[in-house]
Amino acid sequence: MECGSISLDDVEPSAAYSPSIFWEEMEHLLKVPDVTDETQVNTALVKYIKHGSDSYQKCVKTEQGLYRLGVTFTESMMFHKNKTFVVSKLLSLLSVDLLECNLKFIISYIILCAAKSDLSVLELLVEFQGFTVVYNNLYSTFAYLNRYGEDIMPSSSSGSKSDAGTEIESEIIESLKQVSTILMDILFQIFKYSKCDIANLNIVDDFFVYYLMRTMRSETTEDIFNNAKFKLLLALNEQYMIFSYQYELENRVYKYLVDSAVSKSFVELLLLKFNRVTDRSLQIMLCKIVYLILTIDESSAKDFFYLNDLHVLVDVLIRELNNIADDEELIRNTILRVLFPLLRNTELAQTQYRRSDLIDILKHLSSLDNVCSSGEAKAEHRTTVRLAQKCLKQIEWLQAPVVDTSDKAAPVYSDDSREASVSTGSLSSPHDFPEKGPPIYGNYDASLSAESITKRLQPPPPPPARKHPHRLGSGQKIAQFRPKS
Repeated sequence: MECGSISLDDVEPSAAYSPSIFWEEMEHLLKVPDVTDETQVNTALVKYIKHGSDSYQKCVKTEQGLYRLGVTFTESMMFHKNKTFVVSKLLSLLSVDLLECNLKFIISYIILCAAKSDLSVLELLVEFQGFTVVYNNLYSTFAYLNRYGEDIMPSSSSGSKSDAGTEIESEIIESLKQVSTILMDILFQIFKYSKCDIANLNIVDDFFVYYLMRTMRSETTEDIFNNAKFKLLLALNEQYMIFSYQYELENRVYKYLVDSAVSKSFVELLLLKFNRVTDRSLQIMLCKIVYLILTIDESSAKDFFYLNDLHVLVDVLIRELNNIADDEELIRNTILRVLFPLLRNTELAQTQYRRSDLIDILKHLSSLDNVCSSGEAKAEHRTTVRLAQKCLKQIEWLQAPVVDTSDKAAPVYSDDSREASVSTGSLSSPHDFPEKGPPIYGNYDASLSAESITKRLQPPPPPPARKHPHRLGSGQKIAQFRPKS
């Protein structure tokens, strides 16, 4: 594979594998005489990747070493002076179909390091078709793992394949998972910071989402490949919800989410993560997908979660509402938006779990003085008050019962409380949660029947044959689709 005037195959690894000498060599490779000369930059880039790949097992191998490899490159003067050129060259290398897996791993990791340290790199990635390059790499890998990966292959009754074949396949599969973990993190960063557009989202197909959800494992929270798939699904769902305000498109995450044969492990992990995740961006994504389940079809929402799971959700939301700092009011708004359909559209209406605790916290949040104890009241503080009052006024089982002397066993609710439930506030921001749920299929009337939930038919999307994606040359750009103003 040629990259400018240098071939990766022509770069010989150093004979010295002492870690200290190795890192001196790597830093020296990036000190080109003229940091603005693209030919010299290209030569240094290719040598750095090839040398890092060849010496990986002996001099890098640890997570700390890998991080150092990425940061040494992204903090170099060569990279900062030639950011646009370097990003385009890295993507050109990554788009080569037959590039060795270990080289893809180093290239992908450098891209990820650059993207996490500088948001402008994410913009360059999208500008130079990085979304498509990363997606196509992942798609090809998922198709291979779908056919040969052990995590979704039925156990052999005879015990195993041939020893040689098993060892080779195991090494290949492990390498592909490592590369995929990095690539999924790159897509997650693009989604997290909303750097993609509708054209990017439209290339995501059924098999891609199906594989992510179908191969989820719920018995572990430590597997980084599994965690990367989970986070990518959360971020992808959020993008579907955001773009549904402007475009008619199918939320493919929701499509498989309501099919328990596909989503069972994902939902189990979702509940586990919901109780443990502390990262605010992930908490918001988790809340959005729970909100989607509870609002898109209320008849289905009632039976989606087990009662014990509903209790866990309530426990977590009460805990978070009490623990959120004053400067994180937006996350409190998000939690209150989820709490309303959770209390109204599920079995909780019959069990009235933690009723007094819910009333106490909602009454506290219904006062602007309590929500904004110091400083000027902001829009998010007023939103908190409105959402808390909405829960108290429109969820009947949270309202104080009026004693009926004719039948003391049955609580009766006042007419005033019922009339109050008619009044609702409006949401002005497109990023807010809509009152009736987002138009997942571009149609507010579209919904899934309760029957479709109980049948749980498993879709069988085999990986379709794909044409080789169009590859861009060095620095070449294509016009992006932009919505009409």
